[in-house]
Amino acid sequence: MDNDPIREIKNALKKSQWRNLFIITVLAAFLIVFKPWVQFGAGERGVVQNFGAVKDKVLNEGIHFKIPVVQTVIPMDVKIQKIMTDAASSSSDLQDVDLSVTLNYLIIPDKANLVYQTIGVEFKERIIDPAIQEVMKVLITKRPAVSSEL
Repeated sequence: MDNDPIREIKNALKKSQWRNLFIITVLAAFLIVFKPWVQFGAGERGVVQNFGAVKDKVLNEGIHFKIPVVQTVIPMDVKIQKIMTDAASSSSDLQDVDLSVTLNYLIIPDKANLVYQTIGVEFKERIIDPAIQEVMKVLITKRPAVSSEL
């Protein structure tokens, strides 16, 4: 007779080991495919979206968990950024004018979601660059008044 209790225990252990290995493999594949976490370093924040709708929640530095498929997180840089722009032009009295403008700016970390929602991640190209160009135009056209003030 083949009623060896030790052999039955060994077979049961082998089956449970394979089942445990299968469960661990499926869990690892799930974590790799869906990546249910995000991580932000110093000077970064995360804007949370649920099915594309921007939420009030802004994720701080560190590791955070998200709901796969439902939530996406957009990283936003909130460190101080520097823009330097040079322009050469002629004033109304035909004098050559060389102008250099440097601007330091940052996104207020708690308002990163509003910046993303109203402007997007291209805020520099949409807002800051045109504003600098306008300031430079005004300074060049009013060069005599500016130079007398300086």
